[in-house]
Amino acid sequence: MKHNVLIRSFLAFALIPFSLFADPYRNINGFFGERATGMGGAYTAISDDPAGAFYNPAGLAYAYDNSISLSASNYSITKKNYEDVIGPGQGYARNSQNYIPNFFGIVREVDKARIAFTIVNPVNNTFNRNDLVQAPLYYPEISTLRNYNRESNNVIHVGLSYAKPINSKFSWGASLYYTSDTSSITFTQLTQNRNKSYFSNTFNDNRKTTGLLPILGIMYTPSEFWSFGVSLRRNLVTGGNRLINTFDQGSSAINSDGITFVEGTHENLTGIRGSSLYKGPTPTGRVPETFELRSGVAYFPSKKLLTAFDVIHTTGYSKSQDNSEVTFSPTRTLIGLTDSDNLELRRYATTNFAAGLEYYLTDFLSMRFGYFTNNANSKPLSWENAAVSAAIKNQGAAETIFNQGGTTVNLTLPGLRNDPRNEYVNTRGLSLGFSISTAKASIGFNVVKEIGTGVSQIDPTRPSQTLTYDSTSLYVVVSSRNN
Repeated sequence: MKHNVLIRSFLAFALIPFSLFADPYRNINGFFGERATGMGGAYTAISDDPAGAFYNPAGLAYAYDNSISLSASNYSITKKNYEDVIGPGQGYARNSQNYIPNFFGIVREVDKARIAFTIVNPVNNTFNRNDLVQAPLYYPEISTLRNYNRESNNVIHVGLSYAKPINSKFSWGASLYYTSDTSSITFTQLTQNRNKSYFSNTFNDNRKTTGLLPILGIMYTPSEFWSFGVSLRRNLVTGGNRLINTFDQGSSAINSDGITFVEGTHENLTGIRGSSLYKGPTPTGRVPETFELRSGVAYFPSKKLLTAFDVIHTTGYSKSQDNSEVTFSPTRTLIGLTDSDNLELRRYATTNFAAGLEYYLTDFLSMRFGYFTNNANSKPLSWENAAVSAAIKNQGAAETIFNQGGTTVNLTLPGLRNDPRNEYVNTRGLSLGFSISTAKASIGFNVVKEIGTGVSQIDPTRPSQTLTYDSTSLYVVVSSRNN
């Protein structure tokens, strides 16, 4: 019986990816515009083209008149490899491959000010996983494990920007984006045991969140050689909904007593577990409302050379909710209590850096380099801490604080809860770009490579495993302008 509980715990957390929040583990998602992409996002103190509406709208005050920028195509491949998940040499991979436009922007001069309209698509990925695992070594009772999984995430910002010089050295700007953030998971799994029994599970989870993303920026240019920029933004949720359901059945079920069906929305989560009624924590339809502060400096030693450096700080976030669970049957009532922290929305503060260089080889051909960090915003994981937590979970993580008259109240300590955000990888990236420009138009080619190695604890009853992250993106950007 105990081993069956562990298997189902593994199935619930290892093979159902509860990352229903775009890329929930890092804060930097994609690059936008021709120059910003080639310079690894070190653009806060420049921002003088339509992409500046997203990085620092104050830079739009120095943009070319009536300029249009379109990221015509963005081809991205992202790979996550989880090593030794169900046995030595028995891991699995999650891959995403997409080809999309990710940015459009237009700037117009109006009475010495600049107005911009931009569409930004920072996240658009789809992970597919279909595999067959024979005889997982860490779970000897299992003979065959089949998984069919599809996960998609999409975030789009649509907004207007306004920028204006204050004097010859200062400018200010503001952008206001409407945001649509959607994610969905569809999952089916079949487990066949060595004793010829089986267990099947289907799972569906869909979320849509709407909100606003205001961005305020200031630019300071004390001389023709230096510029400084600062921008501040925050995600603001205005609405959200969610629908989640799961259905479990095993070969030992000869009637409905062996079936679990749980369904919920952003308002409640209820269902049946055999002959028992169940009420669980309410799924959230929100996303974290974090602040992001960007500060940057740019140095122009000559007309051919430009260097830039950015610091990007993103705050943490937490939100309370009722996490209690109640299972009620004719003979017994079981109440589970824990802390009130919503672990799906929990974010840890990060500070990242970006450095970029632009050099004009000729009057028409330029080259760009960039380097950036993208640190994890999830809870830090180590093998030692994960091993201790797993050992305690295997022995039972709940403490009975009341047991009388058919009613049992169990308390789970905060540190022993199963965290759905179970990955921790700090990544580093390089960018390389070339651009061919004329007085009226330009076309740029940029390649961005991002890699990292960290840990994940997919199965909460076992120590952590090594996780490698590898992403390659190709951006083709076409711009036109009227001087």
